Amino acid sequence: MSDPNFYIETARLYISYFLPTSPAHCSFLVELYNSPLFLAAEGKTGIYTDLQAQERIQTRFLAEHARNGHGTYLVSLKTTPTTSFAESRPIGSVSLMKGDKITAPDIGYSIIPEMNGKGYATESGKALLDYAKKELGISEVFGFFNPENAHSRRVMEKLGLEDRGVMKLAEFGGVQCAVYALPGMKALNEYGVASQL
Repeated sequence: MSDPNFYIETARLYISYFLPTSPAHCSFLVELYNSPLFLAAEGKTGIYTDLQAQERIQTRFLAEHARNGHGTYLVSLKTTPTTSFAESRPIGSVSLMKGDKITAPDIGYSIIPEMNGKGYATESGKALLDYAKKELGISEVFGFFNPENAHSRRVMEKLGLEDRGVMKLAEFGGVQCAVYALPGMKALNEYGVASQL
């Protein structure tokens, strides 16, 4: 699941696999995971060197794709409308990840600070949801995020997900999360989403 030629194209972006053999992908992952916005939202990951990033891509990202058929993707920017895939610039990640107990994936994203606020999270999220529906047969997707994160709330709403409330989720160690879901999805407990009292 690491075809170097695979990508999803949008008007401004390419969405592709992170490749452990790409020094540019590894160094970008270090930059992304240590950016202030990522640290504020996700905390420290322990990824501080290109070698650690390479290991993360190899052991986690590729494993996610092999196990589920989807996972974490690289988001790259076209610097001009005709920029080729090979010439695009990494600016973030978008993901469809599935935990051990929750049966529908959740969509997430992270964009480097200088590219934030330009609609890239929404654009990459819409493209990934469209790809997941058409190519992977996925029509049920969650969005989990910090309830105080107004930016994530706006992105989820632009992606068409609906507010299902705030709850402490056992899957995330009892951390309080805003829960969003695509329209038409069943009761949360039918997907293994368990609220922790």
